[in-house]
Amino acid sequence: MRAVRMGALAAALVGILSACQPPADHSAAAAEAVRAADVAWAKAFSDKNAAATAGFLASDGVIMAPNAPAITGAPGAQAMFESYFAMPGLTGAWQPTKVEASRSGELAYSSGTYEMSVSDSAGNPVPDRGKYATVWRLQADSTWKVVVDVFNSDLPLAAPAPEKKK
Repeated sequence: MRAVRMGALAAALVGILSACQPPADHSAAAAEAVRAADVAWAKAFSDKNAAATAGFLASDGVIMAPNAPAITGAPGAQAMFESYFAMPGLTGAWQPTKVEASRSGELAYSSGTYEMSVSDSAGNPVPDRGKYATVWRLQADSTWKVVVDVFNSDLPLAAPAPEKKK
C-alpha cells in the first residue's frame, strides 16, 4: 500500500514539475515566417497587385499611412492600394531589417526601410524614403496577417507652393 502511495506521489510530482516548465520557444520559426511574409507582401506591392497586397491585412488590420486617415480591413486597403497604383510613375519597395516574434509564435513585428517614387505633373520622379513598423498575427490557417502597419517618410515636408498674386 505504501508503494502505491509513493508511486502516486511521484507521478503527481512529475506532473507538477512538468507543468512548471516554460512553454516551447517558437519565436525563431515565427520570425522566419514573418520575414518571408513581409518580403512576399513587398513583392505583391511592387507587382502593383492591389488585391494581393490588401490580402496580407487581417480582417481587423489597420494601415496608418502618412497624411491620410487610418484604413481598417482588406476592402479599404485594396481601395487605398488601387489609388496608389494609379499614380503616374509609381515605384516602391521595402525590406525588413528587423523581425522579432513572441515566444509563443503567435505575434511578431517587422520593421525596415522603404523607397517610393511617383512622377510629378511634368513627368519628373518625386522620390520618398522612410521607415515602417508592422505588427503581424498568426491566423488559424497558419498564415501571418498584418494587424497594424505604420510608415512615414525620412524626408522633410515640401515647402508650400508660393501664392499666386492677383
